[in-house]
Amino acid sequence: MDGRLVLFLCLAFEISVESNTIFLEVPAPTQEEVKFMTTYGYLPKVQGDIDLAYTPQSISEGVRKMQQFAGLEPTGNLDEETRKLFRKRRCGVKDIESTPRSRRYILQQGWGRKAITYRVLNGSSTLDKARVRTLMAKGLAVWAPHGKLRFEQIEQGPADIQVSFASREHGDGFPFDGPGRVVAHAFPPPHGAMHFDDDEVWGDGPDEAADDDVTDFFAVAVHEIGHALGLSHSNVKSSVMYPYYQVPVEKLHMDDILGMQELYLKDELSSFSEMEGGTDNPVFTRSSLAPHFTQAGTSDEEDLPDLCRTNYHAIQVIQGKIYVFEEKWVWVLSEQQKVDAGYPKPFHDVFIGLPKRVKDIHTVYEKLNGNIVVFSGVNYWEFNSRFRLVRRGRSSDYGVPRRAELTTVFVSNYNNKTYLIEDERYWRYDERVGAMDRGYPRSMAAWRQVPAPVDAALIWKGDTYFFRGPRFWRFDNKLVQAHEYYPLPTAQIWFPCEPTPEMANYVINEEP
Repeated sequence: MDGRLVLFLCLAFEISVESNTIFLEVPAPTQEEVKFMTTYGYLPKVQGDIDLAYTPQSISEGVRKMQQFAGLEPTGNLDEETRKLFRKRRCGVKDIESTPRSRRYILQQGWGRKAITYRVLNGSSTLDKARVRTLMAKGLAVWAPHGKLRFEQIEQGPADIQVSFASREHGDGFPFDGPGRVVAHAFPPPHGAMHFDDDEVWGDGPDEAADDDVTDFFAVAVHEIGHALGLSHSNVKSSVMYPYYQVPVEKLHMDDILGMQELYLKDELSSFSEMEGGTDNPVFTRSSLAPHFTQAGTSDEEDLPDLCRTNYHAIQVIQGKIYVFEEKWVWVLSEQQKVDAGYPKPFHDVFIGLPKRVKDIHTVYEKLNGNIVVFSGVNYWEFNSRFRLVRRGRSSDYGVPRRAELTTVFVSNYNNKTYLIEDERYWRYDERVGAMDRGYPRSMAAWRQVPAPVDAALIWKGDTYFFRGPRFWRFDNKLVQAHEYYPLPTAQIWFPCEPTPEMANYVINEEP
């Protein structure tokens, strides 16, 4: 046998091209690829000859699950991008659990206490024990604040979490596979062991890890610590608990934080919600965890909105930066969580020539030609790339009804069309010909899993995002629906705001 299944997987799928139907044949997975899918939970394990165990339909469904978990388009076809997953470095812990997935994160169980001991048993052939201890302490410190945990390193005797390096078969029933692919695995409480493959070339920091042959120990350790604390894998690609190796690791994603809160802070957050008025009607108060941004030279009498504690009139990307508008103020961020020096400032200081009678900006967007358009009420003002006024007009110039007050306007990078949204309906405008597309307006229900009305929509680093109140959603233009692991809290992801107890309320599609 040449390593491929005898059964060739012929997946017939239709592609409509000028009313013709094309049928493609997709090659079957190798036995090694089938083993991968069974190991990580994408195919059920079977007894006997695997050549006859799976149908083309079951293989396709397993591939689709694997693609969906990894953040690829879930076609069910073994394309080259999917096949790369079989070769990537990753954690050896199973991805798909047998229990139904009701959350983005999946939990095993926590330690049931806040004080946890750990012990480093040995170093690797490329990283000495002293350095492993230092990096482990640093990795544990990443997780500690989000569960209010205290870690103590011990030198002798059994510890809650024991860290060791080993090769191939090492006594736990999950042998390593040599250099590459599986680099480590860990066990949830009450076992807590963390095992790293000693056949890997372990490095100390992202600079060394730039070498394709070197694996950054810190990045892997932070991931495995999550398992040792009780978290399973996440399908959120930017999460620390995403199963595939990624560097650098600098902090936890909201998905990781929510898992920690569920494991170690659930009772405390529940008590907090009760004190603040219950989860159904939370009362929001200023917290020392949420910094209040002030502008140099402003007086205390001016009530500057708190970027961490407010809903937003408008959010948009202009000239590669994030602009946030609330009341008469604008913040500018060069990257997520990085406010530019000198901000916030009154938006009239930015948009030169905008009439003083404009008290708030409903929406703003950057045209294909680089000009910036500000909407307020039924009017708009257009500025050049230097933010100088060049023309003014009414929203109806775009072809929308005369009394329509647009709440969101953005240019999609999917088709370069301008979308104009008013509450429950939207229009699609073609700037290149200066006309509205036929068949509009349409219902916002077409944007599946995104609740209407939305406060803002923008394109950031190739992805489409919708904002409403304190939440935001990432939208999949191909599937035409929001990604399943959204919404997430806007303030903690986009702005330099610390996590607060009420943020757990912002991961469901409900008000406020």
